[in-house]
Amino acid sequence: MFLRLWALLMGWASPTDLGNFGFDPINFKSALDVQAVATLGETILLSVYMLEQRRRIDVPHTFASPELLGWLKPRVIALGVICILISLLARRSVGIQLASGKSMGFEVSSYLILLPLSLVGVAIFIAALWKSGAFHTNGERFVAVLFFVAISYLTFQPSMRFQFLGWFVAVTIILSSGQSVVRRAQVLGIGLIGAVALFAVAGALRNAEDPTVELEQGAWERLAFAQDANMLDGFALLRQVYPEMLGYSYGREHLEILERPIPRSWWPDKPVGGYMNKLGIITADTGFTLGISPSLFGSFYQEGGLVGVVLLSIIYGFGFGRLVSFSTRIVPLAGLLIRGSLAAAIVPLLRGGDLAGIYAWFGMSFWPCLLLLWLRRGEFFARIPRRQQFAGGVPIRVEHDIRGEQSLV
Repeated sequence: MFLRLWALLMGWASPTDLGNFGFDPINFKSALDVQAVATLGETILLSVYMLEQRRRIDVPHTFASPELLGWLKPRVIALGVICILISLLARRSVGIQLASGKSMGFEVSSYLILLPLSLVGVAIFIAALWKSGAFHTNGERFVAVLFFVAISYLTFQPSMRFQFLGWFVAVTIILSSGQSVVRRAQVLGIGLIGAVALFAVAGALRNAEDPTVELEQGAWERLAFAQDANMLDGFALLRQVYPEMLGYSYGREHLEILERPIPRSWWPDKPVGGYMNKLGIITADTGFTLGISPSLFGSFYQEGGLVGVVLLSIIYGFGFGRLVSFSTRIVPLAGLLIRGSLAAAIVPLLRGGDLAGIYAWFGMSFWPCLLLLWLRRGEFFARIPRRQQFAGGVPIRVEHDIRGEQSLV
């Protein structure tokens, strides 16, 4: 958001204009105000996280027993093939419905659209197996690379660019873990630069049919002028709505997560999400959709203003810290999967807006990981004792951190 603010202040980019819907123009004061609120939320969230998660995250030589890795490898490959086939069928079905004139926002099942997200979980699992040394031969590694290519192809599109960025970042973090500081910095630098560049290209593909816009120029402008980081604009627009036009949600935004799986055909009067829908600006009859995400802290603001930002930043920071701390106490492969999934989730979560939809993304993205973790939960979630030795004779030495708790070395 700071890069977006800088681009607006320098005149490199223009703020989002929704004056035709009755919104006031975004000025420097409103932009600075929301940046201050977002910075407050970020500071609180990170501070609480650091207070809660003070365990070292070390990478052992052995991530799981050879027996468990041998059980996982063929099942992950089979699940990956199934998910690719399902994704192809889902994309074909969505394409047919759009060609028939149906609206993607209102007439096509959102869960059908989200089916390809299962490839996010598959990519994270394959990266974790690669890091664990489960792929022993060049043939097996070649198959894993083919999966990454197929997953990249099927998730590289404008509507899924935040999910693409999420799994790309997660895979980069997993594969770079355990390397020397210099080597890891190099891998992370190359991976993150590549991810952001591809993210900008995916955003530019939105205007691929416009003959006046070149793809290279559009991608460069989106990257340099932070056009894809317009959460600052979304937050400023949201502050015009709450509490003047709509009352604070007071937790309703999060309760909608539980309502999301219920089909509207079963519950025709199910409350709509998003302030544009609640204000009646966008309906099934308008024929268009519009989404300018307000960032996670904008969603917090919607729940209860500045108090909502502070309280929910504390809760989320505590939750992230507890989850990462837990991931260091269990079998290393399971911990790697949990941290990889969390890294992939952070990207769309920080984008904010429609939290129910974002959590639906999580369910559709990570169910392959959750399924396999659950099937062997007794082994995956076993607490690491003071000295544990997997089959194969490679010990994992454990030392105590500053709170007297154990951490893997």
